Amino acid sequence: MGDWRELLQDLPLESRLKALLVYELASDRVPGQPLEVTTAAVRAVARAEGLDTGQPWIEAAAARISAEPVGRPRA
Repeated sequence: MGDWRELLQDLPLESRLKALLVYELASDRVPGQPLEVTTAAVRAVARAEGLDTGQPWIEAAAARISAEPVGRPRA
């Protein structure tokens, strides 16, 4: 699979924008954490934003966040 953002293509614009926000918020909070922790964080933020937490982009985004090094500033 490529970039997790590819999974957003079929979503309405508002949902895509919220998904990007969810990613940014979750990646600020749990970079480099175990996948279970990261997935739970992404789902919690998505739920708070009113998104469907069963979307496939959630697990893909969580995997990307989990792979980020802890403490590395993001560009």
